[in-house]
Amino acid sequence: MEKKRINIKSILTGIGVILLYFIGSSIYTNILNLFGVNYSKLSIAVKSIYLGFYELILTLIIVYIYKKDFIPNLKDFIKNNTKYFKEYIKYWFMMLGLMMIANILITNFTTSLTSNNQQTIMDNLKIAPIYTFVVTVFIAPVLEELVFRLSFRKIFYKNDILFIIISGLVFGSLHVLGSFNALIDLLFIIPYSIPGFIFAYIYCKSKNICVSMSIHFIHNGIMLLLSFILFMLT
Repeated sequence: MEKKRINIKSILTGIGVILLYFIGSSIYTNILNLFGVNYSKLSIAVKSIYLGFYELILTLIIVYIYKKDFIPNLKDFIKNNTKYFKEYIKYWFMMLGLMMIANILITNFTTSLTSNNQQTIMDNLKIAPIYTFVVTVFIAPVLEELVFRLSFRKIFYKNDILFIIISGLVFGSLHVLGSFNALIDLLFIIPYSIPGFIFAYIYCKSKNICVSMSIHFIHNGIMLLLSFILFMLT
């Protein structure tokens, strides 16, 4: 009986954090209206500072909610990070290969050479490089792993396959649905879901959210570096 009550609490916590993430993401610009500030009229620099601050605060709130999971995982990762790196870095190479194959195949069906999300990152890198770097490399991996991995795991704690599929698809979809121009662009959900699947699998296997976070850090950092090199060459 006690076990069932704990599981129900865990599920509700996961749902609550997911709702917090989505609701917050939809109203963060409206928060300024309470103080008489029009977000659309702010300069790019001020917008970047505000968005970075907002995402940092949201991340800290979710870390606090999950402190009983996160702190022991962090301590374990600090102690065993070398072992985890050796065991799980191979999945990043697998993920990279699968993404490259998926992107190559998709370019045969669409005129877009890259997703709108990737183009947005490129544009932000030109306009607000510091904000883009901090959010993409440091904040996003923590926030997204807590929301899309830890929260979904709490909901689908009994079924690894269902957790991996739903976590990956939701993660991939959110990187595409907000910026696609045509239905054919939805194909980019596939390469964006692949990291979600891999991160979820790593979390399932390691049972440590900091392990999937670390691979997410590496992935975002290298992808941003490649984007920066591409930006410098064009």
